Amino acid sequence: MTRLALLKRAGLALATAGALTLTACSQAPSDTANQAGEALKDGAAATGEAIKDGAAATGDAAKQAATATGQAALAPAVNPVLDLLKTAEGDIKAGNLAGAVTAMGGFEGLWQKASPVIQPLAGDKWGAVDMAAKAVISTFGAGAKPDAAAAGSAISGLLGPLSALAGK
Repeated sequence: MTRLALLKRAGLALATAGALTLTACSQAPSDTANQAGEALKDGAAATGEAIKDGAAATGDAAKQAATATGQAALAPAVNPVLDLLKTAEGDIKAGNLAGAVTAMGGFEGLWQKASPVIQPLAGDKWGAVDMAAKAVISTFGAGAKPDAAAAGSAISGLLGPLSALAGK
């Protein structure tokens, strides 16, 4: 049974108990009416807490679903970029700087397609991702001849934030 159904039943029971208590109160002394009122107030407070707890749980579930949906939408845009960066990084580590530079020649076009998808899903992390991507573009842009240190630094500078964004 869902929390909402349980809360509805609790509220109905509370309302019924309150109505019966008020009916009995018209024939009871004042102290009994006050005690019944306090009991009704306590029951209402407990119901309010249950509703608040249910709302918090629903909010957490919605947040988790939104995160999972964002990750699913992000993967097709981020994964090709990450694959290219990791390939070029491997080339640099293997001493094949020319291979890395050649591979990264396609980065700017890939980034132009991926960035419009990544930006809205990156949230407040977009600034760091965008700045690192611009560094990669300037490092490997047309005619650039980076050394291994500059190339590796540019690649790792973007790999970090993109991997964190993709949850990898």
